[in-house]
Amino acid sequence: MMALFGPRVGHEALFDDVCKFHAIDRKIKPLIQLIVKKYQVPHPAEIFIEPATLIKALNDTDLSAENAEIQKLYDEWFIEKKRGK
Repeated sequence: MMALFGPRVGHEALFDDVCKFHAIDRKIKPLIQLIVKKYQVPHPAEIFIEPATLIKALNDTDLSAENAEIQKLYDEWFIEKKRGK
């Protein structure tokens, strides 16, 4: 039986913590959760370290309306920013 009170543990708790760390907007979090569910990511927080899932989502015509947001996430998480200039 799962405890009703106390610290949250498990994959969903880790996902929530990583979302907080990345300051994920509450409007974007459902999109991330949709992608995780659609591509059956076994551990939801993997989406933050494994670019293949977002690449699939970028090429998915069902998600074309969200393409700009998905691209922004991909760039933010996986494209190294130039430092300095």
